Amino acid sequence: MNRIFNVRLLIVFALTAILAIANTACKDDDSAIGTGIMPNSDMMEFKCDTLGIQTFAVRDTHVETQNRTVNPIGIINDEFFGQTTSSCAFQVLPSSNNVQFSQEIDTADLSNVKLTLQLKYDEIYGSAESSSLKLNVNRLLTDISYDSTYYDDTHFDASQYELLESTDITASSDSLIKVEMPHSLVESIVRKNVEQTSWSNEDFVKFFKGIYLTTELNSGDGCLYALNLISSKSKMVLTYKDTCTFDFIIGEYAAKINLYSHDYTNADSELKAAIDNPEQPSKYCYIQGLAGLKTKIKFPELTNLFDSTNIIINKAQLKVTIKEGSQSDKLPSPKAMSMTKILSSGLFDFLEDYKSNSKYFGGQFDDSDNSYTFNIPLHLQSLQLGEPDNGIYMVANDNRIVPYRAMLYGGAHEDYSVKILVYYSKY
Repeated sequence: MNRIFNVRLLIVFALTAILAIANTACKDDDSAIGTGIMPNSDMMEFKCDTLGIQTFAVRDTHVETQNRTVNPIGIINDEFFGQTTSSCAFQVLPSSNNVQFSQEIDTADLSNVKLTLQLKYDEIYGSAESSSLKLNVNRLLTDISYDSTYYDDTHFDASQYELLESTDITASSDSLIKVEMPHSLVESIVRKNVEQTSWSNEDFVKFFKGIYLTTELNSGDGCLYALNLISSKSKMVLTYKDTCTFDFIIGEYAAKINLYSHDYTNADSELKAAIDNPEQPSKYCYIQGLAGLKTKIKFPELTNLFDSTNIIINKAQLKVTIKEGSQSDKLPSPKAMSMTKILSSGLFDFLEDYKSNSKYFGGQFDDSDNSYTFNIPLHLQSLQLGEPDNGIYMVANDNRIVPYRAMLYGGAHEDYSVKILVYYSKY
């Protein structure tokens, strides 16, 4: 049966593509798609209809957070989405394996040696000017690994780290956060180097397992700093003899983990109700980055739309629009969104529409009417041919590293319910 279904599906997809090309190319209605030479009994019937959908608010869980290109830190309060907290952990590695500090530093007097943590950030989300954050720089007491997989529910117990330094942070003209490390750490690093016969990455991370950054909100609504730990400016710098330095780098090959948490206590009442009732169709589509929220979409009306199995879906367009007045000047709307279908196994896969033509699939933000449009005829065709409707997830692109957020009209909204415009042929 599966083989028959797949063959039929391929035939329908091919017919859909041919009809789409023909529709574009033909200008004379009498000759469109060869109708002028078709017997009356073989004529295709072309229709257009709308299809209602169901939307559900779903927590975005099991999100991989290791070795990302952006590492957000901070706390921010949002009037619709509540409070988001982001922290990160990472290794620092010696920039040279052969350094011997005893040859250049008087280990008997380390009073003029200092260690500075530098963190480059590329962007700030929120109200940095009107908010105050405290940054806690902690030393990891547990191993992290570049080759391990970490998810959004990763956390460190109090026994797995110790505080090194705390400081208030503000935006700077050079986009650098600088923290002077305690002198006790300077002494331990220098003296450990003297004991070592080598100074490899493996040797160093056994001694200094890494750094764990957390924040506290002092005042204001808060903000998030998008750290760029791959930047050459993100490092720990050991300075001696006033001008001589040695760098402990982070870079591409150091382990990095993002850790996120969301508190919806003070979120919008509609959002809280949707989260508390994930099986209840919601009025709105909720999209939130950093392992926040995603929207599940199902198509219960599909089976009632067609009175025949001999259907070719030529075009199916889903358009979702941001709720008026819900956009924020603190956190951006997604620049683009994606969809993945939920497989019967519980795993996910990109829609056939995306895999066949990602540009035509759509999902880009249209600022003329604050909307996103998706073309999904192949997915609906699969459902129409009998594939189970396990639902699809709509998520923001880069949802693992950017705090995007959007509140869009959903399938159960009383005035602006989302529908799909479907063009199909009966034969």
